[in-house]
Amino acid sequence: PAWHRGRGKPCASAMAPIIDVMAVPPLGCNCTIVGDSESKEAIVVDPGGDVEKILAKLRSHDLSCKRILITHGHLDHIIGATELKKLTGAVILMNQEDLSLYQKVNEQCRDFRIPPPMEALAPPDDFLADGDVVQWGPDLTVKCLHCPGHTPGSLSYFFEQHKVVCPGDTLFQGSVGRTNWDAIPSLRGTSDSNMIIGSIKTKLLTLDGDIRVISGHGPETSIAFEKKHNVFLR
Repeated sequence: PAWHRGRGKPCASAMAPIIDVMAVPPLGCNCTIVGDSESKEAIVVDPGGDVEKILAKLRSHDLSCKRILITHGHLDHIIGATELKKLTGAVILMNQEDLSLYQKVNEQCRDFRIPPPMEALAPPDDFLADGDVVQWGPDLTVKCLHCPGHTPGSLSYFFEQHKVVCPGDTLFQGSVGRTNWDAIPSLRGTSDSNMIIGSIKTKLLTLDGDIRVISGHGPETSIAFEKKHNVFLR
């Protein structure tokens, strides 16, 4: 496929990392551009909306988006992906266990009283599983960490050379992702409060302490800070 899945070791080549984070509508999701200054390739994580702003950021870094990585299937992380794919030719990648949420975007929008997408979402080009390594840039890697709990198919993306992880809404500065959706019919029963804690402890807190954490909403943090200060992980 257009992206390559492997299980190789990180390349240690020197690079100038490009990381650009912007909050996008409709619910302030942090859309993250991770770029390679040499090949000018970029990955965009969670293009929730305002695709023109995302494209302007890509142009400002002289980057070309090749891959769109979806952390999970909630509406605010996925709505802009189809337009971004159409305008860049990038492939959309996510975990298959969140496909049903992705496909129910209109029901989610109804429950959150947000206008639905103007057109149907493009289906994902392929699915990513726990332990998959996407090679890009051409010698960079992003490791996929399946972190169920907030949603069944939540993925955290660990950009190994950039020393950044994008956990979506699994882990926040001083907090963890929401798991109670009793008032949201389209999401009811899709989260597990015990599972999210287990995912964080086994998949994220095992990363090096200096790894930057760019969460799905709010300020960034670090693995070391969350180990020390996050009361939900005690």
